[in-house]
Amino acid sequence: MALADSVINQSIADDDFPGAVLCVVKRADDGESMGEILYLKAYGSRQVCTARDTASGEFVSDTIPMTTDAIFDLASVSKCVGTTLSFMRVVEDGLVRLTDNVSRYLPGFKPWESTPEKKGDPIERSHITVTNLLNHTSGLPSYVGVPDFLSRFERYGDPMKLNLRDSLTAYFIDGLPRLNRPGEVMRYSCLNFITLQTIIERTTGMRLDHFAKQEVFDKLRLKNTWYNCIADAERPFSADANIVPTEVQADGKVLVGEVHDPLARVINGGVSGNAGVFSTAEDLAVVASLMLNDGVIRLPADGIKGFFGGTDRIRLYSKNTVDAFTRIPAGYEEHGRALGWDIGIGHGSYMGELLTPGSLVNHSGYTGTSIAINQKDGIAIIFLTNRVHPFDDGGVARARAT
Repeated sequence: MALADSVINQSIADDDFPGAVLCVVKRADDGESMGEILYLKAYGSRQVCTARDTASGEFVSDTIPMTTDAIFDLASVSKCVGTTLSFMRVVEDGLVRLTDNVSRYLPGFKPWESTPEKKGDPIERSHITVTNLLNHTSGLPSYVGVPDFLSRFERYGDPMKLNLRDSLTAYFIDGLPRLNRPGEVMRYSCLNFITLQTIIERTTGMRLDHFAKQEVFDKLRLKNTWYNCIADAERPFSADANIVPTEVQADGKVLVGEVHDPLARVINGGVSGNAGVFSTAEDLAVVASLMLNDGVIRLPADGIKGFFGGTDRIRLYSKNTVDAFTRIPAGYEEHGRALGWDIGIGHGSYMGELLTPGSLVNHSGYTGTSIAINQKDGIAIIFLTNRVHPFDDGGVARARAT
């Protein structure tokens, strides 16, 4: 751990990121209890400025030290902690099957179609499945630029009658190109997970953040894990919450408590399948323990039972569901992706060359966050940084890998 400290402190000195929190969790000996936190440490600064004067270009400096309870914008780690854990619940409850076509849940969802070489040639069609979304083999593009999407907005309805989210869903169903036959190419795509969000919301009748809170976050008794829906008057955090700021915007404002990802913030109002979850290292340690325990966890009980050391056994997922989501589906081995998770066997995984093939499920986030769970050895590593603060010019790849 002294080496880890050295690497992180050197990265801070090199301006790769202002601060970080590192947490190492070991699976409980009984395979059910909350894992043992072997190491939890904060480094550097949570914040270095509160704004930038747009006239002078000067920062309004205000340095606050990093603390282990800091709340980070997880960026794409939201894909596994928010969307995937929620999707595991709808699969567990029998609302969705992994082999189903997306069009079963989103009527009119356009399949991939071949381009005929000459007029009169037959057109091949291949439907996109739920599995294709979860392991990024759907053929959907990687992203939709916000300005580009807004320029298309009126095509999908009267702006006075449709909100941006509704028009985005319409665009996914019929407007987005399908770039390749499903299953042929692994193209990491935020759009896959916004589509999964829509399936969750249509099958449960609940907004993603409400469903995730009720069925995942609250059941795991997470203290500081939430989506911040911009449309809601009440914020899910207190005014003095230790939220890690992200990037300075063009108007000089620093984002604090609002998701950094533009598609999630501007179009989806802070609740998005691709990004939007805020959390702490200690809350993520609970998530990691759940996965290390194959879907079950014992947590301190409330009230008098908890006072005397009692625990509640919480079975959130069956072992079969955990196994299904943390392994590469048959026929997709070359792509190196499980369902909602990356797998540590190369294929672009930031830790893929370091651990036993197939033993590591992991995910990283654009803001500088990451979680890696070694199911074989029973160890999880949570590494959270603020690399996009105050500007999106930091780097965390070498520190993560080291």
